[in-house]
Amino acid sequence: MTRTAKHTVVPYLAKFSFLAFLIAGFYFYTLSKPVSSVTEYRSFEIVKGQSVRSVASSLKSAGLIKSPLYFRYIVRQKNLTIQAGIFQISTSSALREIANTLTKGVTPDVKLTIPEGFRSEQIAETAGIPIKEFLVAAKGLEGQLFPDTYFIKKGITAPEIVAIMHDNFIKKTGTVDKSTLILASLVERETKGDSEKPIVAGILKKRLATGWALELDATVQYFLGKPGNWWANTTLLDRKIASPYNTYLHTGLPPSPIGNPGLSSIKAVQNAVDSPYWFYLHDREGNIRYGSTLEEHNQNIARYIRS
Repeated sequence: MTRTAKHTVVPYLAKFSFLAFLIAGFYFYTLSKPVSSVTEYRSFEIVKGQSVRSVASSLKSAGLIKSPLYFRYIVRQKNLTIQAGIFQISTSSALREIANTLTKGVTPDVKLTIPEGFRSEQIAETAGIPIKEFLVAAKGLEGQLFPDTYFIKKGITAPEIVAIMHDNFIKKTGTVDKSTLILASLVERETKGDSEKPIVAGILKKRLATGWALELDATVQYFLGKPGNWWANTTLLDRKIASPYNTYLHTGLPPSPIGNPGLSSIKAVQNAVDSPYWFYLHDREGNIRYGSTLEEHNQNIARYIRS
């Protein structure tokens, strides 16, 4: 009986070990796969002296890898040395590919600052990317390219920078409905400081609610914009030019955002301040002047603009 039991247990253990090996192999294979099939580029920074454990944990928090432990195992197994720097990493990259990206050397980064209110063409010019290429990559995303400071690799392509900026927009703003985004882009171009934005947003909302034409020079500047002069001063004749973006001729919002608003403009629209004002203008020093009536507004024009 004892001999038979021993001979029976050995094959059983062998089968169990093989099955465990297969399960473990599949498990680690799964961990090595990309976190997503959708390509989204995310900036990832490693500071000088940062440990592999800390880097692995940060990669997991950034949604770039599935397992910090397996990342550390790969780095140790390959005897890789992680370097400090700012990297652009795709969510569709496998774990081993990410490890190699972080340890093979860093392409010198370029600091790119995109101010609030820039339109897509201006972003392209600032990034040194042909405008036509950028507009193709950014089609339908005007208003959703978050203005911020980015560290990008030299030779970055239009789709890559668009993906980075759009991903940043999603992370910073969450879900923003189209009308809010359009209105925020108008507020961004029509104001000169954060304190003005909630009041101006409230004025524009009142005009929309009562069927008034918004009558904004910023929308005229948008459809007249051209290289070298994207936001030119407008004339009374410009206000008569036919365009769906001409808010002197059409009531309601323009078809799409006229630029890429910052977070303060979006929040201003979401938390617009009700006031007695229906009009506003900026004087020669850039100070805003409000008016409750057309008569008061005309007085502001005569006092602060024409005088």
